[in-house]
Amino acid sequence: MLVGKKVILRTLRTADLGVLYDLAADVRDLGDYYPLSLPSEIRWRNEYSETGWWEGDRGGLLITNHAGTIVGQIGFFQTARYLSTYEIAYRLYGRQHSGQGYMSEAAQLLVAYLFDVKPVNRLQATIFPDNAASRKVLEKCGFRTEGLMRQVVFHQGALRDLELLAVLRSDHTPLKELLAEQT
Repeated sequence: MLVGKKVILRTLRTADLGVLYDLAADVRDLGDYYPLSLPSEIRWRNEYSETGWWEGDRGGLLITNHAGTIVGQIGFFQTARYLSTYEIAYRLYGRQHSGQGYMSEAAQLLVAYLFDVKPVNRLQATIFPDNAASRKVLEKCGFRTEGLMRQVVFHQGALRDLELLAVLRSDHTPLKELLAEQT
């Protein structure tokens, strides 16, 4: 587990699956920027049973607050085998959790963890150009805009642009500085 001041990042447990599937499958809570999808529960559970959603080149972690409530998820994946980089992605579950700094801290913890354990010098993320909240999360982690990918994703009935942001190893805060003190 990665224990921060506000959040805990941890791998999934079998006991989480029912609640997490319901959170992930509820399209009412996707907001304006998350891709609309209806995941197959059978495929979703099978992937968990095969990998635990944690493999060498991709992984997913739950974000909980210190009371144990699941507030979101965050993960990483390799964008292309020939690139020495990972992309991070995240989702907050429930508007009641927004504005509390959960995602900013979760992203900082994951970035620092990946730079501590993976032989990469760069992490990236993509956002819709008008997604101010996600931009703020990434900028707190040291991400900087690198460019615009024009009409790269079909979202809400139209082709949309995505902005590419990245952080280099030299621009991040070390993990040991982000972890909460043990009590």
